[in-house]
Amino acid sequence: MANKVNSLVSGDEEPGGDGLILTRLATRLQNRNPQLCTLKTFYDGRETIPTKSVPKNMDVTSTSVYKRFVDMCPMNLASTIANAVITSQHPTGFRLVSDKTMRSTDADDMWNRSGMNVRALNMFMDAAIYGCSYAQVWPKANPSYISRLSPWTTCLSDDKDSAVVYGFDEDAGVEYLTLYRLVRDDDGVVQRVYSRTAKQEVESRTLYSDSVDDEDSVYSLANDDTVKRPRFKAQFEWDGGVNDDWDFAVKCGCLPIVRYQTPTGKGWFESSLRTLGAIDQQRYQRFCIQEMQAFKQRWISGDLPEYYKESDPAVKYGDAQAGQKVDYSTLFQMGPAALWLMPKGATVGESGTTDITPILTAASQDIKQLAGATGTPLSILSPDVAGSAEGAKLTTRMLRLKVQDMNMRANDAFVLLLKMALTADGGSDAYEERFETTWEPVELPSELEQTQAFANVAGRLPLKTAARRYLHMTETEIAEMVQDAQDTSFSTVLAQQQSSLADSSKTVDDAMGASYLDGSDGLTGDTAVDDGDVSDGL
Repeated sequence: MANKVNSLVSGDEEPGGDGLILTRLATRLQNRNPQLCTLKTFYDGRETIPTKSVPKNMDVTSTSVYKRFVDMCPMNLASTIANAVITSQHPTGFRLVSDKTMRSTDADDMWNRSGMNVRALNMFMDAAIYGCSYAQVWPKANPSYISRLSPWTTCLSDDKDSAVVYGFDEDAGVEYLTLYRLVRDDDGVVQRVYSRTAKQEVESRTLYSDSVDDEDSVYSLANDDTVKRPRFKAQFEWDGGVNDDWDFAVKCGCLPIVRYQTPTGKGWFESSLRTLGAIDQQRYQRFCIQEMQAFKQRWISGDLPEYYKESDPAVKYGDAQAGQKVDYSTLFQMGPAALWLMPKGATVGESGTTDITPILTAASQDIKQLAGATGTPLSILSPDVAGSAEGAKLTTRMLRLKVQDMNMRANDAFVLLLKMALTADGGSDAYEERFETTWEPVELPSELEQTQAFANVAGRLPLKTAARRYLHMTETEIAEMVQDAQDTSFSTVLAQQQSSLADSSKTVDDAMGASYLDGSDGLTGDTAVDDGDVSDGL
C-alpha cells in the first residue's frame, strides 16, 4: 500500500487534485535540493574532504596547517568536464523544415528579442551541471516572452502535464509555489491550461538557490552531513483564483514550461562525484606527506639525564642551576646555526623520506578513468598529454557525440519555446510551422582548411550552399555576403560607366583641340561664310 501523502495546502486533500499534485512536485523539488548543492559545490571547486581526516590530537598550529590542506586539495575537475560540453554548443539560427534553405526570420527575431543568445547559454550550463534546465513562455512581452527558470526552483512531471515553480519574496517574508496543469479530453487533446499559486509566510526561504547570496549555505549543506535538510511546512494556502491566460499553450498542446535535459537527467559529472572526491583525498594525502618531509621529525635517544649537575656546562655558565629539571624542548631548538650539546652516548634520529610517486601514479590513473567515464578528452583534464593529431580526433569523438546528442535535445526545447512565443505574439499559424535549429560545427576547421575546401567547390555548387557547408556561415552572414556582392557589382558598373563618360568627354575635347590648332572652327564647309561674300552682299 502506498504511503499517504499529506497535502502542503491546508484543506486540499482531494485525490488527484491540485493540492496533492503540487505536494508531490514540491516534495521532489525539495528532495533534489541537497544534491543540487553538492553539484554546485563541486563545480565551484569548494568541496572538502571529510573533516574527520584532519588530526584532532595535535597542537593548534598543526591543526591549522592540515585545515589549510583541506581547502587547497580540490582540483575542480568538475567544471572542466561540464564546460567541455557547454562551450561546444553554438546555435546559429532557425530555418523552416519545408524549405531547408529558407530562414525562419520570425523565429530568429523572436530569439533575439527574448535575449535567448544569453539565456540559451545559461540553459546549457544548467543542463551540464544539474542535468536539466527550464524556460517559460509568458503571454506578454514585458520584459520578454521567454524567460529562463532555474532547476533549483522548477520541477516538471514525467508526463509533462504538470509543473511547479518555487518563489520567495524576501521583503514580504512569503514563499510561493505556483502550479501549472493542463487538461486533456478523452482523445488526449489539450483542452485547457491553467495555473494557481499557493503561499505561506516564512522567516527565511526553504529552498536554497544558485545565487551568490546563498553560496555559504549551499557549501555548508554539501560539505557537512549534520546540516539540516530543507523541508516545506504544510502551511500553504491558495492565493486568489485560477489563471487561464495560457491560450497560446493550449494551441501548442503543452505547458508554458519547457524542460531541456541530459539523457539521464543528471549532470555530466554527477555519476563521478566519488571519483572526484577520491582524487581530492589523494591530493590531501600528498600535501600532508610533503609537509611532513619538509619539516622532518627528529628524536634523540640515549641515557639522557633528568636533572642538571654541578659539572654541566649550563650550570657553570649560569644558564641553569644544579638540581633543576632539564627542559629538552628548549635545549634542542631548531635553526640554521643551532648547536646541540648532547650527553655522551646520545644519538640523533630522523624520519625517512616517503616516495610519493605511487600516489601521483594512482591520481593520474584516476584522472584517465574519469575522462573515459565522463566522455571528456584526456587532453582537457590533463593538458600535458601528448599524441598525434589522429589520436586527438579519436579522443574527442565521445565529446562530439555528447554535444550532438544535446543539440538534438535542445532543438526540441527551443522550437517549442519559439512556437509558443510566436503564437503569444499574434502569429496565428506559428504553432503549425515546422522549423529546426541550425548549429555551428562542434569542431570548426581552420581558416586555411575552410578556404581550400570552398575553393575546390567554387563554380560547382551554388554560392550560398558552398558558403553554408564549407565556410560554415550563418544565414545572416550569407545574406550580408550577398548584399555586399550586389553593392560591389553596382559600384563596379557605376565606375565603368563613369570611366566610359570620361573617355567620351576626352575624345570630344581632343577633337575640339585639334580643330583649333589647324585653323578650322570645327564646322562644315556648307555653313562657312567668308569675308568676300559678305562685302558683296553689302
